[in-house]
Amino acid sequence: MLVEQKTAWKEATWIFGLSRLMILVFSYLSATFLHMHRSISPVNYIVLKKCSDNLNCFLLSWWRSDAIHYVEVAYLGYTHHMPLSVFFPLFPLLVHSLGGLLGGSILADYTAGIILANMCFYAVLVLFYQLLYKDFGHTVAKYALIYLAFAPYGLFFFAGYTESLFLLLSLAVFFFLQRGKALDWWLAGLCGFLAALTRATGIVLLVPFFVLFVQRFGIHTGAMNWAPTIGNKLRKVVASSSQFTINNSPIGRGPIDRARWQQKLNALLSMALIPAGLLIYLLYLWITFGNPLVFHIEEATVWQRYTAFPWVGSIDAIKGILGLDRSFFSRDVADVTFTLVPLAVLVMGWKQLPLHYSLFSLAMVLFILCQPCEFEGLMSAPRYLLVVFPIFLLFALWSKNRLTTWALMIFCLMFFVCNSIQFATSIWVA
Repeated sequence: MLVEQKTAWKEATWIFGLSRLMILVFSYLSATFLHMHRSISPVNYIVLKKCSDNLNCFLLSWWRSDAIHYVEVAYLGYTHHMPLSVFFPLFPLLVHSLGGLLGGSILADYTAGIILANMCFYAVLVLFYQLLYKDFGHTVAKYALIYLAFAPYGLFFFAGYTESLFLLLSLAVFFFLQRGKALDWWLAGLCGFLAALTRATGIVLLVPFFVLFVQRFGIHTGAMNWAPTIGNKLRKVVASSSQFTINNSPIGRGPIDRARWQQKLNALLSMALIPAGLLIYLLYLWITFGNPLVFHIEEATVWQRYTAFPWVGSIDAIKGILGLDRSFFSRDVADVTFTLVPLAVLVMGWKQLPLHYSLFSLAMVLFILCQPCEFEGLMSAPRYLLVVFPIFLLFALWSKNRLTTWALMIFCLMFFVCNSIQFATSIWVA
């Protein structure tokens, strides 16, 4: 165990350092030699007026899009601008706390956002390695870290976005559930609680909780008498994933053993922490704005997102590429490519994944795709898919020969660099 932890820190350190160095180098070169496409925001001018030379432009390269909005929430709160309620509170709260230690200014909060994102991402790499090492070994764990750090949209693990924090909390849920001790259920529930305060998609973490609950404690046969066909299919699916066990616990051995009711109750109560995180934010919005669903309303009216079938956004983006129905956005091509490729990877490799990984990925993908944007069908979808970590596990599993490995790495690095340059010059990425 000690050797595993040392290896995790070692692998995480060089991968983290190299990926951060590449982002810094290309951001500096972009700020120095390329034209900056500046956008204006209510709080933006305070920072942009400091961008008077190459060094300052470089240091402000990540003052973009949602990073600005998180700083606005951290510095001014929600009450000054209701549409910002779509940005969940945990990350801005952490930014505000660290920013206060750094001086309590807008620039301090901006700096705090970058520091927090990178601290969380380093922890992500360490935890991701430890999570995968037990079931898949050193080589797969190492390659998964590389593909994650140098993912085409991996720059969002550097900028002041929530990707790093949310992925860290999600991995922590899986890590503690994998250990499966009584306290671990509560630690997993706490991480799920915090994830639900970071993003609305945090509620999806109920899926691995439920799957591992069933795998650990079994399915009560009497509860399935009303639907024996469904019950039998579920048992077969759960049994098919038995190669990935939790503490060697038996899977589905029939009626629930009453002697273990305390363990089951412990797991169920800890699971309830995840929706509790979302409910707390809804309560805050109710008290502050008089409507607990104000964030959903603003999502539709201001950010132009709506609920639809999961294929609607993809079809809309493809129509945009073909010049049908709406104006063409060049970024539609990237949106479609880097949404459909990860989905194809998950479809092709789902049998290679533990059941709770597969169902988590499915639920997360459906949540993302069922919220398309009116003017750009798959806007930000590639960035949101970054937290679906089984995608990078599958890439690692497929890296069994040198040719495949280099092809995947060159593909990832090419777009990693390209997107870093575009982001640094204030061109929309995702």
